[in-house]
Amino acid sequence: MSVIDDIRQAAFELRRTDPQEAVRVLRRAAAQGGDAEVLARGALGEIYLEEFGDLDGAASEFRKVLAAAPGLAAAEIGLARTRREAGDFPEADAGFGRALESLARDVKGFEKEPPPGAEEVVLTMLEVAVELAELRAASGHDKALSVPIDEDVLHWAAGEKLFDAEGDQDDWIRFHALWTQLRLLTGRAEEALAAIRESERQGQLPPPEAARLVSLALEDLGDLPRAGAEARRMLELLPAPWPVGEVVRAAHLLGKNDILEQALGQWPPDSDEARTLREALGLVKLGTP
Repeated sequence: MSVIDDIRQAAFELRRTDPQEAVRVLRRAAAQGGDAEVLARGALGEIYLEEFGDLDGAASEFRKVLAAAPGLAAAEIGLARTRREAGDFPEADAGFGRALESLARDVKGFEKEPPPGAEEVVLTMLEVAVELAELRAASGHDKALSVPIDEDVLHWAAGEKLFDAEGDQDDWIRFHALWTQLRLLTGRAEEALAAIRESERQGQLPPPEAARLVSLALEDLGDLPRAGAEARRMLELLPAPWPVGEVVRAAHLLGKNDILEQALGQWPPDSDEARTLREALGLVKLGTP
């Protein structure tokens, strides 16, 4: 295998089964310098952060990548995440902002002819925008403050049907879920509602996912009965057994325990899911008039 093949295998496969060996492979690759070093150090930063929780080690690798390739979005994102986890929110905010600028430049260049993988760049841009909005919300920013993302690019991606490329709805679901989350974080629940309904009408969102997102938007608006009704609609559109977290959420929004009892019959009595539902059933009963 070539050095690049070694890096890919270590970054995407070996890290899951033997992260220590992945680190050794990547360090050998980084020692060769050039493009291989940039790729290897980026992968090392991700492994240190995600597999070992080593914030300082990860930050060191991402900084080395940025020294060799200034403005590289993946390294800016990685470094910003280490700063967020370390509690350095101003530096994390600045890093996410630089990453958004870099990704936006890339996406702007796609408007003539989107290259393969363009959809993943758009989705990454949205993910970073959501992370930045969450960071600012946690830091006490007013919801009226915006995140520096040009949403015309998102409208362009939807209009170009960029997420049809994979032949399923997974990327569409991810796209609309992230955009809904961004709108809610920035105080635009009514806009989110209208967009979700239009996306379902156009066939970009399957009905269960549309119901889930509508429920989140209605909950954000404080309309708990309608949010609960949409949460129930989502569950009734899904095959059994229903996801326990969504069942518990629907029950609390509705203030009723019948949906918990219905879901309880879908799981084996000795399963963790059944235990969770029994616990939730007791809580809802206590809180129900």
